[in-house]
Amino acid sequence: MTLRFKTGDRVVVTPPPASNNPADLAPGLYANHIGVITGVLDTASMPYPYEVTFDGGGSLCFTDHELTHESEYLLAKADLSSAPEVATREDDVVNHPAHYTWLPGGLEVIDITKNFGFVRGNALKYLFRADHKGRTIEDLKKARWYIDYEIKQLEAEGE
Repeated sequence: MTLRFKTGDRVVVTPPPASNNPADLAPGLYANHIGVITGVLDTASMPYPYEVTFDGGGSLCFTDHELTHESEYLLAKADLSSAPEVATREDDVVNHPAHYTWLPGGLEVIDITKNFGFVRGNALKYLFRADHKGRTIEDLKKARWYIDYEIKQLEAEGE
C-alpha cells in the first residue's frame, strides 16, 4: 500500500462528513488542527498509521483520509479567483517581496514551498513567481531545471 504522507510532512486534520460513527469523533474534535507527521506505523497491523504531533502540543494517530497536506489546505482556503498582478512594489524587498506575496489572503509562496523539500520547493517557487518578477521565461527554465534534477535523483534511487 502506498502511503500519502511521510515523516516530516506538515498536515491538517480534515473535518469528517456529518456522522454518528464514534470513530469520527477524533477527526471532528481535531478538525483543522495543524501538525507534523512524527511517525508512520505498520499499516498491516495499525488502522491509524500516521502519528501527528500538533503545533500546540499533543499527538494522535489518523488514517490517510483524515489528513490533508498543509499546502493543499492553505491553497483550498485561498481565494485564487482574482487575476495576479505583476509585482511593482518596493515595500519590503527582503522579508516579503511582492513577487512572493501576491497570493490572496496573506498567503506567501514560502507557506506552500516549505512543505515540499528543497528541490521541489524551489521548482514551485519559480513557478509561482514566474509572472510576478518580470523574468517569466527565466523563472520557468529554473523551475524545469529543479524538476529535471529531482527526476534524475529519483531515477538513480530506482523509483
